Amino acid sequence: MIMPRTLEYTLCRSNEKKPLVTLNSPLGNGQELNPDALRRLAHELYRLADLADAQDMGRAYRPKNGTTEF
Repeated sequence: MIMPRTLEYTLCRSNEKKPLVTLNSPLGNGQELNPDALRRLAHELYRLADLADAQDMGRAYRPKNGTTEF
């Protein structure tokens, strides 16, 4: 059985007012991930990229923290 892993993130914006995702979890750090776990991680990272692109980067923008398991 594969234990779920937690990925903490913050959806924010760069100084150029472009979407940015900060990963707050210590990825790597000795973790051993099998190919299926790597695919789940890649899927979550891709989903976070889509979430970041969907954010309104206007004047009233506020960063959004979140956690997801993969």
